[in-house]
Amino acid sequence: MADDAIQAAGGVLWRPAVEGPGIEVGIVHRPKYDDWSVPKGKLMPGEHVLLAALREVREETGYSAVVGRRLPSIGYLKDGEPKEAHYWVLRQKAGRFVPNDEVDRMMWLPPREAQVHLLPTRDRPILQAFEADTRPTRAVVVVRHASAGDRDAWSGDDHDRPLDELGREQAALLADLLDAYDVQRALSADVLRCIETLGPSTTRRRLTVESEPLLSESGFAANPDAAEERLLDIVLDPRPTVVCTQKTLLPGVVLAVASRLGAPPYDGPNNVRKGAALVLQVTTDSDPQVVGVDYLPTTG
Repeated sequence: MADDAIQAAGGVLWRPAVEGPGIEVGIVHRPKYDDWSVPKGKLMPGEHVLLAALREVREETGYSAVVGRRLPSIGYLKDGEPKEAHYWVLRQKAGRFVPNDEVDRMMWLPPREAQVHLLPTRDRPILQAFEADTRPTRAVVVVRHASAGDRDAWSGDDHDRPLDELGREQAALLADLLDAYDVQRALSADVLRCIETLGPSTTRRRLTVESEPLLSESGFAANPDAAEERLLDIVLDPRPTVVCTQKTLLPGVVLAVASRLGAPPYDGPNNVRKGAALVLQVTTDSDPQVVGVDYLPTTG
């Protein structure tokens, strides 16, 4: 799609079936177009694409959600203009549907039944991608610390270099993003800028940051094999987790651990920018597998 394409976001909202085994997905009816759709909508100026997806789903369905794996994006022409829509798997968390001006009806259906109601060239492929693997997942978010100024301009111990103004803005945005993944555990390399990167989120979620020296640059340099094994242990912990580390471990060590757990090929950038993250989606069954690795930027 063109660089100036209209950007939209949404997701496949799902829940365990109310009656019997299996799952159900939520689709919405838009009276303006008289069609059934996966909930989605346009980004607001400056809005992060993932937060836009959650907002649109909440506005159209009434439900908050926990983010799962990323689904394919779809590009198409809307009234002659290019449009690109981005989607995630979204597990229903809380709320209820109330009809509104944009959406007057909502149905919960098994995925195969829901596909029949959707446009075959737009939303139906998204639901098909979801149906290809409906296993529940939890997130492990591995963050590169936020902006902390120039290393050469810092006169003290580099472990004590704090976040700068941009870094504090990135940390605040990260707190909103980590809420979306329902993070319940936080670990950090033993350097101040990593700990501060998680500060807004851990304060909000009332989490204690666990110090993990092996996942610092110096800890990794001293024992890279032990650092990789430690990260593997963290990924296998059943709690949704955030880890803040340094450039050396991203993306190489993270992708090596993901590959050991069967991850599909990673197609994101190799330069994980400050404040950005790789999100591993790990199945919650007795044989954990990584079913997706998503690049999570610090901007929309």
